[in-house]
Amino acid sequence: MIMHSSRQTKDFLLCKECDNLLSKNGENWVIPKLARQNGQFLLADHLQNFPPDAEQENFKIYGVGKNSYIDVSKLSHFAMGVFWKASVHSWAGDRKMPMIELGPYGDRVRHFLLGTGRFPAHMSLHVMVAPKDHALVTICQPYRGRAKAYRNFAFYVPGIQFVLYVGRQITDAIKQLCFYRNPSHPIVVYDTSERFFNIMREMARTAHKSKRIIRSFR
Repeated sequence: MIMHSSRQTKDFLLCKECDNLLSKNGENWVIPKLARQNGQFLLADHLQNFPPDAEQENFKIYGVGKNSYIDVSKLSHFAMGVFWKASVHSWAGDRKMPMIELGPYGDRVRHFLLGTGRFPAHMSLHVMVAPKDHALVTICQPYRGRAKAYRNFAFYVPGIQFVLYVGRQITDAIKQLCFYRNPSHPIVVYDTSERFFNIMREMARTAHKSKRIIRSFR
């Protein structure tokens, strides 16, 4: 169904202490830096403080380890927190299965978030930031990708896509772009808007639409 709504994805899940831990160690830093409807996008601005480490026609790679405006720890904690919450709860009233399945890696992510364990082995976190003039102000909840030899998961918040690769079979090329493990902490600037538009078009083709949405489409 496609409709206008002010409802949020929320539920009673964590104790106050753990919820505050996620806020303090990631969310409070990341959320103000997301893309806005007025064109503001602080994270994209912060990336411009240094030239890219690599550049091709369709993308740029910034090693932000030397960029004091980017807090690697908080950006990583935010991303892993969202993936973990999606792996332990359905976030839907009519469904019991979690959004995604991290298997035995889920508890290792939990310890990482609590500060009682290291970033899990056999995981690679990628961060992709949209160019400022192509940043979609929308949200896509965590979902599983189509990889076969390993598992891959992704979610999107305004201007930033996070991708998590999980499994012993992830390739060296994937490992090299891990935002957390790679000492340079690479962020890829890449325009993903067309891919999202294609997904939205396919969803809209078969979805039931509210009368208000139909009027806005026309």
